[in-house]
Amino acid sequence: MTGRHFQAGGNGRALVVGGDSLVGSVLHAHCRALGLRVEGSSRRPGSKALSFDLSDPDFTPFERANYDTAFICAAVTDMRACQDDPGLTRQVNVVNTIELMRRLADRGTHMVFLSSSQVFDGETPAPAEDAATAPKNEYGAQKLAVEQAIARHELPAAVLRVTKILAAHPVGVFKGWFEALAKGTPIQAATNMALSPVMVDDVAEAAARLAAARHRGIWHLSARDEVVYFEAARRMAGMRHLPASLVTGDPVTEAQVPSIYRHRYVTLSSEKIARSLDMPGKRAGDVLDVLFASFPEPAAAP
Repeated sequence: MTGRHFQAGGNGRALVVGGDSLVGSVLHAHCRALGLRVEGSSRRPGSKALSFDLSDPDFTPFERANYDTAFICAAVTDMRACQDDPGLTRQVNVVNTIELMRRLADRGTHMVFLSSSQVFDGETPAPAEDAATAPKNEYGAQKLAVEQAIARHELPAAVLRVTKILAAHPVGVFKGWFEALAKGTPIQAATNMALSPVMVDDVAEAAARLAAARHRGIWHLSARDEVVYFEAARRMAGMRHLPASLVTGDPVTEAQVPSIYRHRYVTLSSEKIARSLDMPGKRAGDVLDVLFASFPEPAAAP
């Protein structure tokens, strides 16, 4: 192993595996803003990024380059896809990911691996980093398998477990709800599912700080509390001046969202990262407000 350090001012070289993913793209921009020489990988044909596909990996490019640090963001993140095809997704998310990390480690690269709160079963409020893991679904089991391999092989890596990551612009279920309410269409939001969100910019910041200090071990990033989706939808309606009366709450059924994907408690204890990286946790409502502030003002009625 070498003693190279991930530093600002152009002295470090970084690799973002999955550089066009939600977290990867923000991390790439974050590293550039720090003055780092950063390279991102992509599996998409025609991309200008370094071509690399974890489903059919060619490790040759990494054998010719030396990176101070690497952020491992690429993965199959669709939990239903992992559940439906565990063999194929485990090859990507576990086998090939571990092989990539071992090869990078052999070249002296320090890594940050993006993991998930799905390594827990959600039955314990705010588990800390040393709490017992018990994934309920295949996606969580795959993330845990990589964590265990990092420890078993003593790879130079920090594991960053995160909860629900929000983009800095309207996407997903909240975008759909916003568009429906703006048209005067009623929406239904779950009363038995909650989120403890973190903004993607904060995930990138935490990963960069872990890399800069060459931290190892497991780290949690989460909001300080949680909010059910029904209350989140009503909060969005109120903030964007949409009719909250059109928001109704109902529990999701097993057919809609199987229980293996739902946690009773979704918040992680983030005291370690708050203390060590000077990143105090944010309230779930404040995080949601950042997202909702990016939504356009609804068109005025004619």
